[in-house]
Amino acid sequence: MNIKPLRVLIIVTIFTSVISIGCGIFIYNDMKEREEVSLNVSRARKSLIKDEDVLIKIKSNYNSNVKTTKDTKLYIKDNDEYKDAGSINKNNILELEIVDNISLDNKYFKLLDSDYYVSYKDVEPTSDTINKRYLNYIEFPLEVTIKENITYYEDDFKELFTLKNPVTTKVVVNLDDYYGISLLSRLVYVKKEDVSNTIEVDSSEEIAVSVPAILYHFIYLDGDNSCNDIICHSEEQIDSHFKFLSDNDVFTLNTSEVLSFIKGEINLPKKSILITIDDGARAENFIPFLEKYGLNATLFLVSSWYPVSKFQSPYLEIASHTHNMHTTGVCPTGQGGGINCLPEKEILNDLKLSRETLNNTKAFCFPFYEYSDYSINLVKEAGFEMAFIGGSTKIKKGIDPYKIPRYPILSSFGVDYISNLVLG
Repeated sequence: MNIKPLRVLIIVTIFTSVISIGCGIFIYNDMKEREEVSLNVSRARKSLIKDEDVLIKIKSNYNSNVKTTKDTKLYIKDNDEYKDAGSINKNNILELEIVDNISLDNKYFKLLDSDYYVSYKDVEPTSDTINKRYLNYIEFPLEVTIKENITYYEDDFKELFTLKNPVTTKVVVNLDDYYGISLLSRLVYVKKEDVSNTIEVDSSEEIAVSVPAILYHFIYLDGDNSCNDIICHSEEQIDSHFKFLSDNDVFTLNTSEVLSFIKGEINLPKKSILITIDDGARAENFIPFLEKYGLNATLFLVSSWYPVSKFQSPYLEIASHTHNMHTTGVCPTGQGGGINCLPEKEILNDLKLSRETLNNTKAFCFPFYEYSDYSINLVKEAGFEMAFIGGSTKIKKGIDPYKIPRYPILSSFGVDYISNLVLG
């Protein structure tokens, strides 16, 4: 047997096998590397797509005003970490800090004038706004510290949000059982029992000791000379009065603020006034002037005379002047408004119908400024919390809220008269 060729064959076979195995390993490793590279590229692409999707969502959910889409958490930022700081209920408006260039770093939106944040996932843009009228009130010289893990309430005392940390701030509204404070860019309420400390602080701001309420009747547009009565107003008169109030930054009140002032629940700026309009005839002609100067007024409407829709404006509050009892000669005294002598059931039916027609308003105005203990008791029973008369005196804290005085404005009264009421 020839051994040598066999050895050569074995060696060649082994060598060939080694080369094959080596090539196989090389090819396998190369394929694995290619596969890993491909996977990394795929992961990177997916990550990039995901980041783009998140950025699109962040941008679409960001707005100066947003609304919570569910009961959700509030956060505070601590060393670049967002920690649970409380919760806020669904469908509540939040104001956000302005961000010029939204990026992936903005997954938590910072609330305006606050240390709190909310996740971009839990809000959506809204055109709704927060009522900011409380910013015109003068804070009480009272600072309170609110305990940890306390619930804060809306003005209707529904739960709004809960904060884990204590809060120290000044009092804006002082009710029997609640303090109203400014927090998260809104007026919120906290139970007095949830306050751990109260201290008096110095304040140099002037507050109103009394405020005037003025009363207009009928505005006649230029060219219409059909009314020469002393309670008919020209466009020129109304424009000059309202321009003065606007130029002098006079705070124009609504009726609920007047009631809160009477009760001592709020402090008003020294330059404050309530503008009222009686009856409803031609009252829509006041709206362009209110909107032009950004002033608020209250229309005491005889609700059977004109539809409420005729007077729609964010600057005009609608309150009651009875449903259909603004008629002379019904009762034997004064101008004879029926509210002072008609049967109790008839009066109550009228007053309740008026309230229902006017969105359950709490404010009432006596026809012809005439009232009695009888009519006042029925106004209370119908659910009104305040009533207006004449009297030409200013409104002061502690007065009877069912005898709130007003100054009737006559056609001859110029700007000096308004100036004296507000600044005098």
